[in-house]
Amino acid sequence: MQNRTNRAALRIRNRAAWRLYFLSFALFATVGLYLTYFPVWLAARGLGDREIAFVTGAPFAVRILVTPLIAYIADKRGIAVTLAVCAVAMFSGYAALGFVKGFVPVFLGSLLAISAQGTMPSLADALSLSEIRRLEKARQPPVRYGRVRMGASLSALSMMLASGWIVQLFPGERIIFAMILLASVAAGAAVWAGFTMRKVKFDPKAQGGLTENPADLRLAIICIAAGSLTQASHAEVYSFGTLLWEGDGFSPAFVSIAWAMGVTAECLLFFSAEHYLGGTKNAARFLVLGAAGAMLRWSAMASQPPAPVVLGLQAMHAFSFASAYLGTVLLLGSLAGLNHRARMQGWYSTSSSLMMALSTIACGWLTSRYGAGAYVAMALLAGCGLVFALWCGVIRKNSTACKPEL
Repeated sequence: MQNRTNRAALRIRNRAAWRLYFLSFALFATVGLYLTYFPVWLAARGLGDREIAFVTGAPFAVRILVTPLIAYIADKRGIAVTLAVCAVAMFSGYAALGFVKGFVPVFLGSLLAISAQGTMPSLADALSLSEIRRLEKARQPPVRYGRVRMGASLSALSMMLASGWIVQLFPGERIIFAMILLASVAAGAAVWAGFTMRKVKFDPKAQGGLTENPADLRLAIICIAAGSLTQASHAEVYSFGTLLWEGDGFSPAFVSIAWAMGVTAECLLFFSAEHYLGGTKNAARFLVLGAAGAMLRWSAMASQPPAPVVLGLQAMHAFSFASAYLGTVLLLGSLAGLNHRARMQGWYSTSSSLMMALSTIACGWLTSRYGAGAYVAMALLAGCGLVFALWCGVIRKNSTACKPEL
């Protein structure tokens, strides 16, 4: 009887885990192709450099404004339903781009598609953590959040690797139809989740605000600061890494391998970290590891190292990005109040977007004057993140309100 009960519990857990994994994979499929070829499509549509920069940059400002509002609606009306609406809006924006011409129509369609696309990761995180909490309370075997999040990384990596083949099928301006197809998959998966996943109802009688325990609000704010600063320190490599490597004489094939190395290492950490290093109870340690890894990575990048060292530093993406992201999301998820799960992740997303935008602007000025020396500023930024991460660790260690591991 006990074995039968255990097998039934595992089936429930596995069904929930695969559902979340598939949703994560589907939502991020469009991102991999967007990062690689959307600017190329804009150029094929006749937009100049300044117009492309405006079209791709404006959604960051919109995201900073609308993400808290969307997170508020998600907590009130349901996270899965709100995620479905955002995914359908993203699909609508991409679909419109397939048939419009001229700067203004392209700008408006892009603004809708990219802004909606940018709000989905925090909603997906909140939905995953809510489902994991539900299984925990039902005393089911645990679902590892990191492995769910790995689906998003694998999706983006798969699309990046397949982008050359996709471009052959959809050459020139037709690449937008591949994005429309991927966006339809994301929208379909999100709508399916909205209909099938458990609805977390707003409870007007629930105690607490942004954090379940009001005393944990300071810890949440410090955690958001640590995560945002650490992620913002990646601005130089995201914006100018490829250009600096090409300037050092690295071939396009090497550059592709370097980027693939980073995402592969990220996937490995998401897959294994919680199993070998613990879950929510060690979230602050993940955050410290990420900030420290970022500081070391950018310090080494500033010296313009040779190719083998660059590959090793790209493998450190597992720590500088993945570990910091995992620690921040898990810690905030454990602190979030019952009616504020989406808002907690939304505020982190908003803070990260703002810090990344400011850091990217600064990198443009620094790189034009100091070249790879701009990485020194990124190391300092990660160092600031490390100070906040260590502060998180001290508070977390002394806290008597820690929740059990997911």
